[in-house]
Amino acid sequence: MKKFLACFTVLFILAFCACSFGAEEVKLKSISQLKTERLAAQRGTVGQFIAEDLLGDNKGKLLTTYEKYTDAVAALRQKKIRAIVMDEMPAKRFLNSVEGLAIMDEPLSEENYAIGFRKGNTELLDQVNKALAEIKADGTLDKIFEKYYGTFLAGDTSSIKPEDIDFNKGAKGGKLVVGTEAGFAPYELKVGSGFIGIDVEMCAAIAKKLDRELVIENMNFDALPMAVQQIKLILSAPA
Repeated sequence: MKKFLACFTVLFILAFCACSFGAEEVKLKSISQLKTERLAAQRGTVGQFIAEDLLGDNKGKLLTTYEKYTDAVAALRQKKIRAIVMDEMPAKRFLNSVEGLAIMDEPLSEENYAIGFRKGNTELLDQVNKALAEIKADGTLDKIFEKYYGTFLAGDTSSIKPEDIDFNKGAKGGKLVVGTEAGFAPYELKVGSGFIGIDVEMCAAIAKKLDRELVIENMNFDALPMAVQQIKLILSAPA
């Protein structure tokens, strides 16, 4: 996949606070402690690969992967695992909406996000790159980040509604079909029958530049690359 979006993020560990365990439990403070702990990650993500490297030969016994982060968080609360390898912003959102969780201070990795295209689809790649450069230059991208890094990240989604996002319906240029796993707030989130999030609004702005209607296809994260390859999707959004 071509990387062209400098959407910087840091992968963190999301774990229970010490008070959520019995007196015999040891609070997780450093990455070295995780090498013998039961960990979880979302299937097919960079977080899974980082967890596998961290656990080494023990990954088959200690690592559990989930299709959705919500399932991993449920397992964490049930003490089936000790920590989840996940991205900073979704981790902070869970921290603000679920009691008894904490984020370790030490980051595991720093990663850049990208939008994936079918190999050889250089025409669309060039079009999206150009549109992305334009919305970055005119301040649209910054406004989208500011919108979601405020009250939304703190748990208030009531002020952001799918119907308020311009998907450019009925555009003359056709449709821009974007696949994502809509359980990755603040980047993408399913609300009712619609979608909101940084990636959603970014892609909506790109679609408008291309005079296309944005269509969101929600599917499991690990199914996205194959869907793009089989041209079931035009592109997959960073997620």
